[in-house]
Amino acid sequence: MIKENSLNSRERALRPGESISISVLGDYFALTKPRLLFIVLMSTLIGYLLPAGSTINFTLFQLIFGTALTGAGAHVLNQWQERSQDARMMRTKQRPLPSGRLEPEEALIFGIILSILGVSYLALTINLITAVLGALTLGSYIFIYTPLKRLTWMNTWFGAVTGSLPPLMGWAAQTGQLDWNCVPIFLLLYFWQLPHFFAIAWMYRDDYRLGGFRMLSRDDQHGSRTAFHMLVNGFLLLISSLTFYFVDQGGFFFLIVSIISGIVILGAIILIRTTEPDNYITLILASVALFVGSINVFGGFFVTNRMLEMFNKKKKS
Repeated sequence: MIKENSLNSRERALRPGESISISVLGDYFALTKPRLLFIVLMSTLIGYLLPAGSTINFTLFQLIFGTALTGAGAHVLNQWQERSQDARMMRTKQRPLPSGRLEPEEALIFGIILSILGVSYLALTINLITAVLGALTLGSYIFIYTPLKRLTWMNTWFGAVTGSLPPLMGWAAQTGQLDWNCVPIFLLLYFWQLPHFFAIAWMYRDDYRLGGFRMLSRDDQHGSRTAFHMLVNGFLLLISSLTFYFVDQGGFFFLIVSIISGIVILGAIILIRTTEPDNYITLILASVALFVGSINVFGGFFVTNRMLEMFNKKKKS
């Protein structure tokens, strides 16, 4: 009966002219959370290109492939763990597992296979440090962050640690080691995640409450506590972005870009906090400012850093 219901739900989800096999493949792909996986891969790429003298070679493609397998496995297992909670949330109830289009056993096997292949591939093609970091990212996401979402509102801080590990994987893949020079990118990504996660959690606070997740915004109807933490971590994001300059990983121009971007981010957070919930235009503009400011922090570094490297090479030649 379960298999029959699952098959019927798959058939109902089909579009005209679409085969069942294509629909199922799409559901498996959706389990990997492709948009979140893309962000993970981009942060890994940043960590790989950050060390001085870094080059783009075949190792980078091996790193991206292994990280993609590991990250996809973690996301699949996360959806398997939270299938009951997802079924109660408006935002997630149409996902493959809560909607019944895939069986939990199928997702569990798929996630385990991807995870094992990903960590093993990193160990065999990159180095042991990168593989261990991949396993740590996977394990902390599945065994720490995901369970904590139902236990304490402090889960977001633990989740941000997990999300800050991929750049270290890129760094280790490029240099073969971890040192103090990779701390700034870890801190930058850590404090970048928190204001964004808090904003999303507040926007969907009623949905998270239905799912049984204990988020910071759960009992924060007016958003004052959420805004306070966003503001504090936005300020820490600004401070962490400045560390690149003081460890000689960014030029003076990047220092100015970071200060301006940090002010934009803090201003956007304050604007979001003081705007009425029904003032959609202002909220949208503030959210765009928050996003653009964050992009400038990352993009400004890489543009200026690469320009400085090219200039130094020309001077030496």
